[in-house]
Formats: sequence, structure tokens, C-alpha cells
Amino acid sequence: MIDESVWGKIIKDYLEWNVKLVRRDIKYEIPKIQRALSIIGPRRSGKTYLMFQISKELEKTRSIYVNFEDPRLTGVNLQDLLKFLDTFYSMFPENVKKTNYFLLDEIQTIDKWEKFVRHLLDKNQKVILSGSSSKMLSKEISTELRGRSIVTYVYPFSFKEILRANGLAIEKYLSTYEESKIKKLTRDYLIWGSYPEVILNPSLRKEILTENLNLTIYRDVVERWRVSNVKGLRLVIKMLAYSSNLSISKMYNNLKGLGMEIGKTTVANYLEYLMDSMIFYKLYPYVKSYKKQEMLGFKSYLIDNGLLTVLGVEDNSRLLENMVFLELLKRGYETNKNLFYYLTKNGEEIDFLIKERERIRLIETTYNIDRKHVKKMFTALNEIDSKTGIIITWDYEDEIDKDGKKITCLPLWKWLLSS
Repeated sequence: MIDESVWGKIIKDYLEWNVKLVRRDIKYEIPKIQRALSIIGPRRSGKTYLMFQISKELEKTRSIYVNFEDPRLTGVNLQDLLKFLDTFYSMFPENVKKTNYFLLDEIQTIDKWEKFVRHLLDKNQKVILSGSSSKMLSKEISTELRGRSIVTYVYPFSFKEILRANGLAIEKYLSTYEESKIKKLTRDYLIWGSYPEVILNPSLRKEILTENLNLTIYRDVVERWRVSNVKGLRLVIKMLAYSSNLSISKMYNNLKGLGMEIGKTTVANYLEYLMDSMIFYKLYPYVKSYKKQEMLGFKSYLIDNGLLTVLGVEDNSRLLENMVFLELLKRGYETNKNLFYYLTKNGEEIDFLIKERERIRLIETTYNIDRKHVKKMFTALNEIDSKTGIIITWDYEDEIDKDGKKITCLPLWKWLLSS
């Protein structure tokens, strides 16, 4: 049992607490109805710090943040949670009839936590939940709270957030120093990704990335799903990192060629586990038939370029494509809902197709541009009857017009700064 004095100390510590933050550009809204706000994201993406940001925007005496991994709360149970609530109200009796904000971090470690959350919601209190465990993924929250949760997704830093963390403001005109600094940060982002800890501790980035990868593999996949063939799982992850276009059959054959006896069903399961942990994303082609989608295969992306680097990927074009995908994800596009890839009638691939109502946009990525990329973009624009397309390169900039169609070639850093 947790003593009332411990709860009192935790509450008072929160009132005195001040932490420096890199402001996130993540849109969130605390539900006005009786639903919790659940902050969901891959490990080490900054979910807890978003909670800190939210708490700073609330009235201190009507809000309380509790991290249930605090060692003072070891062994906490449902009765302790109710005692915590009583302690909060005894310290602030004026809040009993008010709406208060409960920010509960890592609460999923407590048995029957969902009953406490539902109790708060039934009392018209506001609840914000987050946690690093796979138990806090959207499927589990939907099940435990029975539809009484709204989800906000958190990913590693966007490029604009990286600039903010480095004290750079985005302005219309840049000095020579500012532009060179932005280009340097773009190169770092391309290779080392954007996990907040990596951005804030660049000297330890390789160690941090290796630990993040291992934590996801062992905690969110191996332990959670009781995977026994860890070597096979690691080979699947490496295949996803190196290969842009895949299918389950292709992966199965590749593994078989390496002497790894893993069935197609197991391969499919591994992919589901990795998607569930939010480390891996599938992108399907823009076609109406689901069966044809599966036949054509999917493009694979990992949640952070730094993971590609620690897995040994050095191909700049692969890194650039993965990075553009992640920025699109962070800008709110959803895979296979309004974000796809496109295949021309002669089988050439355009990296991204964005569908917004009646408007379709195409984006191609290439580190070094050549005539092949320009030609296939014009082919694709003609097929979908669109007038403009974008090719994102490392440092090439131009506008190419042909037969009423226009391709804008943009350096990566300039595209990252665009809206």
C-alpha cells in the first residue's frame, strides 16, 4: 500500500516542478466529452515530454502529473489509486466540484488501471494517458477503455522541431551561416534520424539508437508475442531496412535462400508485430483492388532514419526516401488512406501519391536526379491527369515544363521547410 504522505509529496513535487522543453508541433485536443486523450507512439518518440508540454498549458492546482514508474510507487494497486484521488482532493477541496486534469504516465503497469480511468471519466474529469509499453498501443487502449479514448500520435521530431531544438527560427530570408547550419542539420537528420534523445545528445546517438532498436525488438515483439526465432526476426527487420519494395512471398524466398526455415504465415505475423510496435510501416500502391495491392507488394519504411543507419544502410537515396515518408507521416498523412505509392502503366514506380479529396499529388525522391526520374514523373502526371509534381533531391533545384505539365525539383532542406 502507498502511504498518503507519499501521494502528498508526489503532488507537491509536481507543483514545484519546472522542466525545459522543446515545444512540439503536435496537434492535440483534450476531449470535451467523457473520453480520455491517449498519447500513442513508438518508444522514445517524446510522448512523456508532450505530457509535460500539455501540463504547462494547464492551471497547476487543477492538474496533476504522475509517472507510475516512480520508485516511490512500486507495487501500486487500484486501492492506492483511489487513495491518490482522495489525497488530491484533501489538498485542494475547492477542486472537488471542478473539472481537473489527470496526466497519467505509464499507468498501464497497474492491474485494473482502466477501472480507475473510467471512474475519473464518469466524474467528468479530464484524463491524459501515455506510456512506453506496447500495452499502450491503440489496440489495447480501445479494448481496455471500450471506445472511451481519443488517440493523438507522437513521432520523433520533425525537421522544424529539430531546428527549434538547435535554436534556429524559420524565417523568409536566411543568412549564409543559417543556411549552412540548416544544411548540416539536414545531413544529420538524413543519417541519424530525429529521436529527441539523439537530437539532444548527439555524442551518444549511436548508443541510443542501438538501445532503441533492441528495446523495440525484445520488449515490444519478442516478449510480447513470445517470438522464439529471434535470428529470423532480426533478418526480417534487416530486409525491411534495405529493401524498398517487398512482398511476403519475396521475403519468404529470401529467407529460404539464407537457409532460414520460416513459413509465410510466420513472416506475415512478424510484419504485423513490427507494425503494432510502430517501428515499421507498409505503403501500398494506389489501386482500387485490394487483391491487386497485395499482388503488387508494398514499400517498407522504418520509423527513424537512425535505425536504418545502425542496421548498416548507407544508400543515400534509400535514406532520403525513408526520411520524406516520415515527414509526410508527421504532417498527418495516413498510410494507405491518403498516402500511397504509384505504379505507371509500364511498371515504373513513383515514391508517393497523396490523395486529398479530388486532388492527387505526386512526389518522387532521388539523391541525384537524372533524366529517368523526370521522364517517369511526366508519364505519371499524364496518366493521372495532374499538372504538377515534385522531385525531392539532395541539392538540385529547377522547374521543368513540358506540354502544360510542370515538375518542381527541390533540395531536401527546402522541402523540409515548406508547409
